[in-house]
Amino acid sequence: MATTIDDIGLVGINVRIWRYMAVLYPTPGTSWRKFAFVLPVCAMNLMQFFYLLRMWSDLPAFLLNLFFFAAIFNSLMRTWLVIIKRREFEKFLEELFRLYRWILDSGDEYSRTILLEAEREAHRLAVFNLTASFLDIVGALVFTLFKDERSHPFGVALPLLDMTPHIPTPLLLSVLYMPFVSVFAGFALFGRAMLRILVHKLSLIGGQQQDAGARYQRLTACIRFYIEVLGYVRNLNNLVNLIVAIEAIVFGSIICSLLFCLNIITSPTQIVSIVMYILTMLYVLYTYYNRANDLVIENALVADAVYNVPWYEGNMRFRKTLLIFLMQTQCPLEIRVGNVYPMTLAMFQSLLNASYSYFTMLRGVTNK
Repeated sequence: MATTIDDIGLVGINVRIWRYMAVLYPTPGTSWRKFAFVLPVCAMNLMQFFYLLRMWSDLPAFLLNLFFFAAIFNSLMRTWLVIIKRREFEKFLEELFRLYRWILDSGDEYSRTILLEAEREAHRLAVFNLTASFLDIVGALVFTLFKDERSHPFGVALPLLDMTPHIPTPLLLSVLYMPFVSVFAGFALFGRAMLRILVHKLSLIGGQQQDAGARYQRLTACIRFYIEVLGYVRNLNNLVNLIVAIEAIVFGSIICSLLFCLNIITSPTQIVSIVMYILTMLYVLYTYYNRANDLVIENALVADAVYNVPWYEGNMRFRKTLLIFLMQTQCPLEIRVGNVYPMTLAMFQSLLNASYSYFTMLRGVTNK
């Protein structure tokens, strides 16, 4: 039985990482940790920027180092977002824990099954993300062993000094980069689970054995549950809409740049590496948009379930309440990119189309 937010499989692994780093739930004795973890990476990212200024003449190397710079900058941006909005994140986690316990304590075995299934899926995803991120960065570090020049993939430079130190930090970069993706997926999976539970509850309304009072009570309970889900998704949207908008722009630009780099290099080893980097970007974006798309799909199923409630069996009060509820469920329940575009797989496809369009434009310009 989960007694704290750390015990919930939906977000437990990543919350424990953030708690240890003092990104969330800092104490007077641990508050220094977030600076000890984050500031060295900030310094490395700044030195990467200075290194990029020295790489203008070598376009493939410049684009590869631009990818590393953008990836580390993005991980820092995610971490700083959580640090700056720490109270909002902690409040949201408290809301998730309250809803989690409310569902478990309801005694509904179907709801418990759906919730545990979402927990297992989120836990597997978190473990996979951390492992894949660590191995990806380690692979980038040992990539130099297969190159004649033995150049380090994380090129950094100190301003005003003619030297390029190298700072291998795979573990630190892993715990900065992937937890936000896994937490987002866990939040979305919990929202999907609640919508599935609501569909089940709506299917129990009706039947000749129910009197008017019991039928109306079930309907109002479903409405209260939907209001909780609605508030949960809106709070989630307020937390992440800005960061996902920035990442859509950054990732789209990086995918375009790597495709262009793939078009001008000849080294088989570099080609394999770039393909892996592109797949990494696509995986992160797909994880975001696929989980957010699940909320849109499940909300549509809720609307269908409300429509299929046998309204003709109820009295006039039941019918009017059901009609108002049906109208409410027609409103989209979605996470928006920058509070403008819905996070759906259609939006994901549009982002990929835009990246490819800019790539073909760059290739056409350089081939002339």
